[in-house]
Formats: sequence, structure tokens, C-alpha cells
Amino acid sequence: MYPTISVLGLELHTYGLMMVLGASLGITCSAGRAKQKGISAEQEFLFLLHALIGGIVGAKFLYLLPRIQEFWTYRSEIFQTFDSFIAYIGGGFVFYGGLIGGLAAAALYCRYYKEPFMTMIEIAVPFIPLMHGIGRIGCFLTGCCYGIPSTHYGIAFSISQAAPNGIPLFPVQLAEACVNFILCVVLVLYTQKERAPLTALGLYLSCYAVARFLLEFLRYDSARGVYFFLSTSQWISLITLPIGIFLLTGNRRIIKGLQSSRWYH
Repeated sequence: MYPTISVLGLELHTYGLMMVLGASLGITCSAGRAKQKGISAEQEFLFLLHALIGGIVGAKFLYLLPRIQEFWTYRSEIFQTFDSFIAYIGGGFVFYGGLIGGLAAAALYCRYYKEPFMTMIEIAVPFIPLMHGIGRIGCFLTGCCYGIPSTHYGIAFSISQAAPNGIPLFPVQLAEACVNFILCVVLVLYTQKERAPLTALGLYLSCYAVARFLLEFLRYDSARGVYFFLSTSQWISLITLPIGIFLLTGNRRIIKGLQSSRWYH
């Protein structure tokens, strides 16, 4: 595994590097596709930039949320110095938090600047799993979000500061990356034809909710949080799935009303 790599004498963290690569590629693809929908590349770029900021905040918030008790117990040590505080909150991110935060920030951006949210999100949806998949490769390189012990299909980490070293672990990060890349292709093909508003988002949410719920059974890291035998992400998947199905096949009167509102035009 390669938690860090050296580039021109600089030591770079592969997790952050893959996050930047994924975000850059997703934004570039979305901006390049925007013209087909009558949106300029600059509009889509700013839209996604705000979504990215909201996504980072949301992903960090959901990562820290299960640690509230730990945070309170060790608050004196955490706030002892600025460096100790940064070290504590500088851990990982939770994708669902990023998705919720990103959608919320994007909607508020469009509301404030009177941009067509539903059109702009339709452009970006196929590339959300692309960004996520590349990010999961970064998880694998670092060793975070690791899988269950597996003798037959496991890969042992040797220098990871996140995963237990020397134990063969199922590469669930790579499995999720593959699921996301397949979902990206499906969504790109699906959106080649004109679709009803938000159906692409509904298809994405539905497919990812099912995939994430199942993949969580192959996760082994304690950071995901477990409540009543299900992880935080599994509970969110159970909420996300009906929302996705509704957007995909639900009440057309509501969606048509949204389409005629300023959220679309």
C-alpha cells in the first residue's frame, strides 16, 4: 500500500491526491457536458465548486458525529493546542455526509443566484460515482475504510496507520470503486436521452443505496459506527432508497411542478 508517494521531492498523501484527482475529473467532465443542456461551463463549475465545499463540510460532520462522546471525554486533550485539535478533526470523511452536504450547498447556491438547480444537478449526477470511485482508490492506498478479515480474498497492509497491518483484509474499497465506476457508465448512458427531471438523481440514489447497504457487511472499520446491528451508512441507505425510488418513478405532479418553478428554469 502507498499512504504517501514522493513527487519531485514532495511527500504527498495518496488519499488527498486521489480526492483532488476525482474532484477535478468529475468537475471537468460535468463542465464539458454542460453546454448540451444550455449551461455554460463557468456556471457548472461554480455550481460544483459550492457543492464540493458543502460536501467536505458534510462529510467531515458525519465522520465526527459518532465520536461525540469520545470528543466530550477527551475535550481537554483535544483543545490543549491548535495542533492537537487539527490532528483530531483531520481524520476521514463519510461519503453520505458529503453527498447530503453537497446537495444542500448546491441547492442554496442556486436559490441565492437564481440558477437552474434541477438542470445543473442532472448534468453532474453521472460523475458523482466517478469522483467517489477514485476517492475509494485513495482509501485503499491509505488503508482506511478497510474490509473484513479474509484468508482467500484478503490483502494485507504493511505500513497503514488506519488498518490493522499483517492481516489479510477483503479489499472492500476496490469493490466499491468498481461499483461506482459501473454506476457512472450506467448513468452516462441513461442520460444520453432526455429524461424527466431528477430521474437520473433518483436512479443514482437507488442504486447506490442498495450497493452501499450490502457493501457495509464487508466493512470492518470501527469508524463507520454501528447502531442496532446496522452501520450509520446502512441506516442512511434505508432512508435514501425510498427517496431515490420516488424521484425515479414517483409522483409526476410534484416533479412537474418543480420543473415549472425557478428551481428548474
